[in-house]
Amino acid sequence: MNNVEKAKQPLNDDELNDPQSEVVGLIAKHQSRLRGFLRSLLAGNDDVDDLLQEVNMVLWKKAGDFEIGTDFWAWSSQVARYKVLERMRSYSRDRLVFDESFVLELADAATERSIGFDDERSALRGCLERLPTAQRTLLEMRYTQGMSVVRIADEMSRPAGSIRQTLYRIRGLLLQCIESKMGTQV
Repeated sequence: MNNVEKAKQPLNDDELNDPQSEVVGLIAKHQSRLRGFLRSLLAGNDDVDDLLQEVNMVLWKKAGDFEIGTDFWAWSSQVARYKVLERMRSYSRDRLVFDESFVLELADAATERSIGFDDERSALRGCLERLPTAQRTLLEMRYTQGMSVVRIADEMSRPAGSIRQTLYRIRGLLLQCIESKMGTQV
């Protein structure tokens, strides 16, 4: 049986319960969080996506070392932290590079800030679902499709200032909704 035929075969129970399969799911689940973490440590650096792939490779290779049921974020962010330090060492020839202790402080601060990230994302998802369709469509055009305010205004036959103001109000509503769901101020 060739690789294509194997890929088309349904997974059996052993493969579904394989710890490595669970780790792959956890890696996928934490992609945006890892990307944000790396971006906070490598601000203004175009290497974030490349470094994320390197982190993913390490996580995949060391999947057998991860104990299912423990804190995946703690483990994966530590791998990311080491990859950033490794990358910073390779940049050491550049004149404007942060020293290792500063990067470690930054990593600690980023880890601390990301503690409620999943809860906030869940709250945001719920708040987005409560918005009227027209408001969700406007947000999707701006933030998912990446359309400029001017282009949205042209498509909706509305002034750009009106679109900016509507987006501002929607963001305010979302923030209030998230704060009420979280029971705190974000």
